[in-house]
Amino acid sequence: MLGLPMGHTYTARTPADLQAIARDILATKPKLLALVGPLGAGKTTFTQALGQELGVQERVTSPSYVLQHIHRLPAGQAYDTLVHVDCYRIKADHEVPALDLTYWCEQPKTLVVIEWADRINNFLTDLQPVWVTFRVQADESRRLVLS
Repeated sequence: MLGLPMGHTYTARTPADLQAIARDILATKPKLLALVGPLGAGKTTFTQALGQELGVQERVTSPSYVLQHIHRLPAGQAYDTLVHVDCYRIKADHEVPALDLTYWCEQPKTLVVIEWADRINNFLTDLQPVWVTFRVQADESRRLVLS
């Protein structure tokens, strides 16, 4: 369970800010992060920051066309796998079971990060995600709200 209070808000003005936020959230050992927000709000950039913090060796890119990327992580840390899902192109409920979200969330050392999670929210309720809502502010900074 997340150690940060729900409703906790972060502001990111730079990629370094997103990196610090990723580090802070990872310290609470979440199992499932459900990211929501408009195009260009920073969901993929945030996931890249998570990947960097976790030691992902390859470049973390949006799995928009393949829906899911699985990254194996270096040994000896809290997580051994990062599952990055992008639901932007999900068109129907029958596509969701192929993502195997329940399986991945049951793995003890796996972190699942879902972009556009609001498109499949009815499949996530039982998985108890930490929702991270991205908002673009007037000054182009990003506000991240946990719920």
